[in-house]
Amino acid sequence: MTSQVVPVQDVDISSPFWSRYQQRSREKVIPAIIHAQKSTGHWYCLTWKEGHKVKPHPFWDSDIYKVVEASCYFLMMQHDQAMMANVEEAVDMITAAQHPDGYINSYYTVRGLEKRWTNLRDMHELYCLGHLIEACVAYETLTGNGRLVAPVMKAVRHIDTVFGVEPGKMRGYPGHQEIEIGLLRLYKLTGEDLLLKLATYFIHERGQRDEAGEIYFDHEARARGGDPYDHMDLEMRVCYQYPRDYGYHQADCPIEEATEVKGHAVRAMYFYTAATDMFRLSGSQQLKDALDRLWRDMVDHKMYVTGGLGAIRQWEGFGPAYFLHDTEVGGTCYAETCASFALIIWCQNLLGLELKSEYGDIMEVALYNGFLGALGLDGTSFYYENPLRTYTGRLKHRSTWFEVACCPPNTAKLLGQLGTLIYSSQPGLVAVHLFIQSTVRIPCTDVIVSIETNMPWSGEVTIRVQGTTALAIRVPSWAAKYTCSIAGDMKSGYLFVPSSTDALVHLKFELTPRKIYAHPKTDKDEVCVMMGPLVYCLEDVDNPGIDVDNVAFLDGPIRFGETTKIGPLDQVVPILATGRELEMDESSTLYGSRAWKYKEKERQLVYVPYFLRANRGGNGGMRVWTKRLPQC
Repeated sequence: MTSQVVPVQDVDISSPFWSRYQQRSREKVIPAIIHAQKSTGHWYCLTWKEGHKVKPHPFWDSDIYKVVEASCYFLMMQHDQAMMANVEEAVDMITAAQHPDGYINSYYTVRGLEKRWTNLRDMHELYCLGHLIEACVAYETLTGNGRLVAPVMKAVRHIDTVFGVEPGKMRGYPGHQEIEIGLLRLYKLTGEDLLLKLATYFIHERGQRDEAGEIYFDHEARARGGDPYDHMDLEMRVCYQYPRDYGYHQADCPIEEATEVKGHAVRAMYFYTAATDMFRLSGSQQLKDALDRLWRDMVDHKMYVTGGLGAIRQWEGFGPAYFLHDTEVGGTCYAETCASFALIIWCQNLLGLELKSEYGDIMEVALYNGFLGALGLDGTSFYYENPLRTYTGRLKHRSTWFEVACCPPNTAKLLGQLGTLIYSSQPGLVAVHLFIQSTVRIPCTDVIVSIETNMPWSGEVTIRVQGTTALAIRVPSWAAKYTCSIAGDMKSGYLFVPSSTDALVHLKFELTPRKIYAHPKTDKDEVCVMMGPLVYCLEDVDNPGIDVDNVAFLDGPIRFGETTKIGPLDQVVPILATGRELEMDESSTLYGSRAWKYKEKERQLVYVPYFLRANRGGNGGMRVWTKRLPQC
């Protein structure tokens, strides 16, 4: 049986750890994003008319829509007059920006409508509309006033007049997936069949080939006067490995035929998220089999230990199997924040299909590591990319804004809807996916479930139930041992506790430091340190006098250090290990006859959680993986 997401407004997060991040997002992140948009003029691009002096980028509209969506989530939890005023201002701009036929897009409004829908591959028209539809769902859930539904449905009806398999329509689909998610979310809210029709079309038309073996992007390129086969033509994008590299868009074949994750990581995650929703509605076993194959390829071959995705900078996406270099140097380890964000949402959708602990495990790792560390402790700075290693003298600073600004609004979106990740429900059952102190009210019932815990710093969890329900509690893979005060049945990594009234469940998960090793095919004979879902890193600021760029990990016991304070977090648990530094050869020759040699003196290595990196100065030396030396 499928599970339902619990609405944002029905979850109250009281976790000292996470409520602080939510507060910073509400008070700092969203105002900082809107301030940046207004100060650069991006916020007002929807008001510009044809011929405007400043030309908007193809994706600026989406930045507005995403921050509106994020704001609505926080407004569902707590009213804020200034935030609401910005939301209503944006709704006014959206309504006024719509053309009589329903079209909305600042890029072509300013440059001239005659070129609209001529470059679906690159120009983000449908992508932007997808984010508008998602903002509409959040706004309508918040207000129920229909003020944004009306223009959005008008835009959807316009899309239906342009795209489809019917005679006279374009057989196109977006170069960057997103509209599929928006259409299916609005369909769940309104039940409008047109939304499901369009989502079905966009998902299944992607990658379809004609009798000549060509896809829509080939025909579109020729209509623009280009040659998609020519290496030197403008149709050969810099992010392509070769002409017609449509795997970048996951458009090299229909999804049902796909055997590996490839191309742009965010596009892929958005596509698979929507396809998972589509399977829930259609029940197509062929689609489910494809999603299972793609999941296994990603998890088993192409995901960083942090839950980061995207090993290649050139196309911001996946490399070959096991190709997972740690550093940005050489164009590797992109690990875009939005990719981890999108992976988390895909995991949530998969959990809606099946209570399988692996989905929850990956969601948790990506949340605490690949996603969370992108946001600085100041609450106003962000990482776009998240490498696992930086070098001394090359400190990687977070930025307050980006010209391509997709990541900051997505951090706010996820923190705003964090409560929806913790629980889901079925008739007579509440599932617990994440151990975040909170209380949930199950819609249309009198059931209230509360979690008390100090995760991620403690493995003790208490679950209290008011009312009558069964529970399904994820047992995380990182817990080698656990105890539970109530007996239950294990299925796919979830402990199913029978239905009872006003249940009280005490759990204790073993939370110890542990060493992680990579598959030999990664060519990485190195060690990573973890505790619970937290990936740790070695940072120069905690290891004065140690050359963290050239230190090895003595593969022996590791232990907890004394609890410390980093920024506003006062319960941080370091992990201590032992290492030895490399003797550096002063020779200037690239090659020689002298083998590497490590100093005899042993040094204590201090590891801290990866999400806290680069918040305290230092010289830039940081690494998740450390070369392994066998302990004699």
